[in-house]
Amino acid sequence: MKTILYATDYSDNSVTALQLAHSFSKKLKSKLLVLHVFDLAVTIASTVSLSFARKKAKTIKEHKERLESFCEDHLGVQTNSSYISIKVVEGAPAWESIIDCVNKWKVDLIVVGKKGESAIKEALLGSTTTALIEKADCPVLAVPERLSQKEINTMVYATALEEADLLAIGNLAGMAKEFKASINVVHISTKNEYAGEEQMEWFKEMLYQKIKFDNLQFDLLFSEDVFSALLEYVREVDPNMIAMLERQGHSLIKSIWHRDIVKRMLTESDFPLLSFHKKNLKLKKEQTVS
Repeated sequence: MKTILYATDYSDNSVTALQLAHSFSKKLKSKLLVLHVFDLAVTIASTVSLSFARKKAKTIKEHKERLESFCEDHLGVQTNSSYISIKVVEGAPAWESIIDCVNKWKVDLIVVGKKGESAIKEALLGSTTTALIEKADCPVLAVPERLSQKEINTMVYATALEEADLLAIGNLAGMAKEFKASINVVHISTKNEYAGEEQMEWFKEMLYQKIKFDNLQFDLLFSEDVFSALLEYVREVDPNMIAMLERQGHSLIKSIWHRDIVKRMLTESDFPLLSFHKKNLKLKKEQTVS
């Protein structure tokens, strides 16, 4: 992992995300890009005016200074180092500008807070974090406002026992090795699901063929309420991070593992949530094969 992008609106909700992004960058030896996206109210006439250009340049300068202070206050380090870069861009909506930056700078991981500064604004315009999970071409780590500890020792991966999960766990294992962390792989099976135990055994066999990582534990649970059972399991294990697969646009996936489970885990749990997008994992696999 070469580049991590952390996006902030300067809110208190995003401070823990900054600290965790910084911890990840040091542990994974990655460059950390600290980004703020601002929006200037414009008209067609104003975009070509000299006064607008000056206003934009002044605003960028102000935000860079504010970002530097934000990082120094909450990290205790200077931002003019070789591995931390300050980035300010203008655009709206924010998630589109963040994704443009992800593509431009070949970002490997996005780190954001679970909530923005304004709950009302997010309710009206839609959550930036949710939009990134749905649309970004790289994994997204959404971090709650408060964490009891910022070390990564235990990860939980919730699986639907499909091929894309194998790819996601392979990526997760690469992180876990650097953190010397364990991964608990859990599947929630219902009465109507065919041969849950046999499927889990198949999945374990396929996973061990694809990755070399011994610090894995597999748990198979049975419940008709998949989300509640998963949330109870996570709270019992008390991991430092949950990882899941975003399945937007894949209508054939079993209804119990519908993409809304990721959104509910984002809003109803107090754990950092790492989301892989199925379509991007498949695309990377095809590119590797070709």
